[in-house]
Amino acid sequence: MRPVDADEAREPREDPGSPLSPAPRAGRENLASLERERARAHWRARRKLLEIQSLLDAIKSEVEAEERGARAPAPSPRAEAEERVARLCAEAERKAAEAARMGRRIVELHQRIAGCECC
Repeated sequence: MRPVDADEAREPREDPGSPLSPAPRAGRENLASLERERARAHWRARRKLLEIQSLLDAIKSEVEAEERGARAPAPSPRAEAEERVARLCAEAERKAAEAARMGRRIVELHQRIAGCECC
């Protein structure tokens, strides 16, 4: 056995199996409730700060993009026209190649029909 301290001798021991009196239990429940509410408030504030941070980051990226756009020289009308002509030429070449494939397919079908003795 260990020796009894002076503090232990003065304080009555609580029996873990005995029910607590209503006053200490209510105090502990109130304390636990306050601690939970404090934690919730902390996480609410943290979540708000993260939302504000993400909004600030989005605004910052928009401002940087606008600044880059303002610094970049505006394309001349001639350059825009040349780009448009190049796009139209590429599209015309693609359509011409498609028309050539369709023409070859029509010729093949015509030859098959002509070679068939059923008609």
